[in-house]
Amino acid sequence: MSSNKSDLMAFIRLIRSNFWFLAIFTSVFAVLAIVVALSLPNKYSSQVKLAAVEEESNFGLGALAGQFGGLASLAGVSLGGSDVNRIIDTLNSRDFIKSFIQEQDIAVEIFAVEEWDIGTDSFIYDEDIYDAQAQQWVREPEPLKTVAPTDEELYERFREMMSVGQDKKTDLITLSVTHYKPALAQQWAQQLTRALSEYLRAQDLAEAERSIAFINENYAKAEIVEVRTTLSQVLQEQYQKLMLTKVRDYYGFEIRDSAYLPEEKSSPKRALMVVGITFLGGLLGLFIVLVRVYVAGSKDA
Repeated sequence: MSSNKSDLMAFIRLIRSNFWFLAIFTSVFAVLAIVVALSLPNKYSSQVKLAAVEEESNFGLGALAGQFGGLASLAGVSLGGSDVNRIIDTLNSRDFIKSFIQEQDIAVEIFAVEEWDIGTDSFIYDEDIYDAQAQQWVREPEPLKTVAPTDEELYERFREMMSVGQDKKTDLITLSVTHYKPALAQQWAQQLTRALSEYLRAQDLAEAERSIAFINENYAKAEIVEVRTTLSQVLQEQYQKLMLTKVRDYYGFEIRDSAYLPEEKSSPKRALMVVGITFLGGLLGLFIVLVRVYVAGSKDA
């Protein structure tokens, strides 16, 4: 007990003897943290919540899938509509995101914008990458890249701006989009939702049409009554699925909470950043003091 107390007293004396060094060192880090925090531009996030819709539940496709799923699989027929994993995988997929970027023509807003001027409602661009007046890319390309950002670069940058999460209890999917301009974050969240719907719709529409063509072609060839009955039921369900792809406003999911216009920034967390960097500065200063004491003690020995 006395040994621990003496060690504590020695540590306190060490702090006191190096107080001004620690205070100045930590203050320098605090000032740097404030400068860095204030130099970072604000970012805003808009979210939309989606609930996957199992289209088969509406017309009994689920029961049919359990009874004749094996035969349907052999025929290349899918009896499902949509699920959580499919939606999440699609939102994260390269094919979907790259096609979205190309359709919306948003490469400049993704890759070249550094900040948004709220006073003039205008973007500030990285002049080393993009010439706003000439409206052309001007960066020095690295090996295997071009002056304009590649599709892969745009995908990677856009993935940093969006996130997809799932509530394990409710299975609600949260799509979040972040940008310097709040209205653009909301707009992209809305456009992504619409693009997702059309992407799923196109997939299921093409699959249903292929399935119907396959069944019609092979129905007459089936000699077993049970097989013909099964094919008739699968055909009926595929026509129902085909109908759903054409009547649903949003296909494969429902919107539970629409994308909103963010009024408060989502990042940077300046106060937390300043506290964290200042704390690290204090720890680094203390480490330097301990090293100096250790080195001095080694020389005396």
